[in-house]
Amino acid sequence: MSTSSARRSRTSLPPRRPGVRVALAVFAVMVVAGPLLFGAVDRISQVALLVLLAIGVWAQPPAVVAPSRWGNRLTLAFLALVLVKEFAPAGLFGSAVWRTLLVRNYALDFPWTHHPEPGRAVDALLACAVGAIWFLWVRRLAADRENRPILAWLLFASAAIVSVVSFATRGIDPKAIYGLRFTVGWTGFGPFPNRNHSADFLAMGAVVGCGCITWAGTRKRWFSLLAGFGMLALVLVALLTTQSRGGLIVFGLGLAIFSALVFAKHRKRRALGMAAGAALLLGGLAMTVGAPVLARFHSGHSGVSNALRVSIWKDAFGMWRDAPLLGHGLDSFAQIFPFYQKVELENQVVLHPESSWLLWLTELGVLPMLVALAAVALFLRKQIPIAFARERSFYISMAGIAAMALILIHGLFDVPAHRWGTAGFALAALAMACPIRLGSQRPERLERPMEPASAALVPLAVAAFWALPFFCAFPAWSPLNLARLTARDAGNPGSVSLPELEAEARYFPLSPELHESIGTREVKSLGLSAPASWQRHFGIAASLMPASWAILQAQARTCQSVSPGLALHYWEMAVERGGIHRDEVLQTAVQETTAASPFALASWGRYVEANPQLLLSFARLLPDDQAKHYFSLWWNERAFSEWLPPNEMAEYYENGARWGDRVQFDDWMIRREELRTRDFRAWAGLLHAWGDDKAAWKLLSEFIAEPDYANTRSLASREQLETRWRIAPDNFVNVQELAAAKFYAGEVAQSDQVVIAAGMRQDAPPWFVRKAAYALDRNGREREAVALLLANPAHPGR
Repeated sequence: MSTSSARRSRTSLPPRRPGVRVALAVFAVMVVAGPLLFGAVDRISQVALLVLLAIGVWAQPPAVVAPSRWGNRLTLAFLALVLVKEFAPAGLFGSAVWRTLLVRNYALDFPWTHHPEPGRAVDALLACAVGAIWFLWVRRLAADRENRPILAWLLFASAAIVSVVSFATRGIDPKAIYGLRFTVGWTGFGPFPNRNHSADFLAMGAVVGCGCITWAGTRKRWFSLLAGFGMLALVLVALLTTQSRGGLIVFGLGLAIFSALVFAKHRKRRALGMAAGAALLLGGLAMTVGAPVLARFHSGHSGVSNALRVSIWKDAFGMWRDAPLLGHGLDSFAQIFPFYQKVELENQVVLHPESSWLLWLTELGVLPMLVALAAVALFLRKQIPIAFARERSFYISMAGIAAMALILIHGLFDVPAHRWGTAGFALAALAMACPIRLGSQRPERLERPMEPASAALVPLAVAAFWALPFFCAFPAWSPLNLARLTARDAGNPGSVSLPELEAEARYFPLSPELHESIGTREVKSLGLSAPASWQRHFGIAASLMPASWAILQAQARTCQSVSPGLALHYWEMAVERGGIHRDEVLQTAVQETTAASPFALASWGRYVEANPQLLLSFARLLPDDQAKHYFSLWWNERAFSEWLPPNEMAEYYENGARWGDRVQFDDWMIRREELRTRDFRAWAGLLHAWGDDKAAWKLLSEFIAEPDYANTRSLASREQLETRWRIAPDNFVNVQELAAAKFYAGEVAQSDQVVIAAGMRQDAPPWFVRKAAYALDRNGREREAVALLLANPAHPGR
């Protein structure tokens, strides 16, 4: 089509509907409210946003372009695959590991569908439908080329507003977002519970901002250009303040993609200048305010975090390999992953695989993903050349494509794509970059506007459906109904009847909270008349939370009064899962069980003898005469093991003088010579406890040298120094000068007395502590010298 004919086609279109302004206003509110409402992670926030979307759709209905033959086939194939794999009979798909284990070990009944909890699949599909409506609606808004810069600047402004709000609310509460929502793991900045998601949102906003700035520069909108650079600086400072390494990396990649797309068409100096300006701005800000996030790339915690992420990826791949073609079901990862989990996470639940791509792979399977990727590739293959052909909105279109690429790249090593606040932004950016081309389609593929009422009915109906559990316990298979029921039962135990819990468990057989609550009720109502039933529910709950010792601790306490023997069994399993809190769990278990049963102590004795790594932890709970027996067992079985965990080593150093003897320790020092440099203080402490202060001092003085006096002499007279000392004995600078003056005058004994008096003070600096210890030793007070150094373990050695 020629330029003149295209111009005639556009001018022949009817004027824009008055409702477009309303739709743009709704869009502006949604792109700001979504991230500010904690990333729209809560159902009540999602319902409110859907009502807003319904209003916007009513004002400006979306339009649908009939897909090509292959596009139609791929779309239908994807929908068919997803519906069949979620809701077809489970027997058609074989049996996964988790289903086999739960059916074989606990005779757990599942719904007949392939998805173990089909209500979660319905919710996920409804969310996908909402995402599709949102994408089509924004595409229709962007169809008018005058709207595209407005949409882009609104997206950019939303990131700036989020930055302002984040800075304004930063100091309210370091553990609660806005001081309102307590969130475990929140780092004190940003509206999202996860700082990486806040950073992802800001990074996408910054990339879109780069497109807006370049657009303003090439069109000589100088005021917009200056405002854009100010907003970009604000967003980048906020991005760096999140201290998210992933957010910083993907912003750099997103900026590189945007620049590459721009330079693929234009090599204008102005465009090059805009990109270079953004890069220089980022570099300058990184050097000035980005030190904390840059430091995280080299910190020890960074290595631990990366290792944990890789371990979760490996386990998630194992989960996928058990159902590679069609996955395990939408929104099922958190419930099923425990059966494949090998990574040790004490009292924590893995909610996602630390990768959006892995999440899709494990839940959808490779076949639906390949079909979806083919459909997306077909869509982009047609849309990107069209975007490249634009002149007025080229830069903002490229920024929109780069923003979508950014979240997909970030999805390789994090899960930003499952948050409404980030996914909605990315979809809006792509829709803005790939609008419907009004008046330029072939006659057989013209856009089909939806009726306002029918179009608005979709988000409104979803909102109404999702809001039902807030007013009534319907539908029972709604995940929100499950969340509200379990929260009510946890907040007020007994408020939910046993039949209600059992009915809900039929729809959610993989809910550990439900099985725990049912088992607890049955213990109280059935007792020993039907122990198999409540033991079954307890077993299911424990299997679904393999890293939790707290759930086994709760089960032990529940059945303590009914069956002390079974309580011991649950306590033992809790100890096995205790991890770094194992000793604390053991101590609690021994105290509670021995208080209820006189036979529990003997049972624990047999248990620790079978698990010798617990011998010292158990011994510290006993009188010394009994503790020595278990210490002797530990000495014979564990003392010279190839590797001892730090807690056992610390237990020996703390109690070895009470339970062991000097002969054993001499053997320890010979056979554990490699620990001498690291543990010399602990060794000296044991020698000191046995009264061998001569050996203890020899060991300490080997690693802690006596400090020297400074070579410079004080300008004050001896009399002045003496007077100051009497008036202010805590003036350590004056004390040091006085002691040095006495020392250089040959008054060594008097100098030592001054140093000892200062070094024995509670607030003495390390120099005085070490100097005083040597002074005490010179004056025949060896035991005091050893005690002084041992009482100040933080003071360095040589």
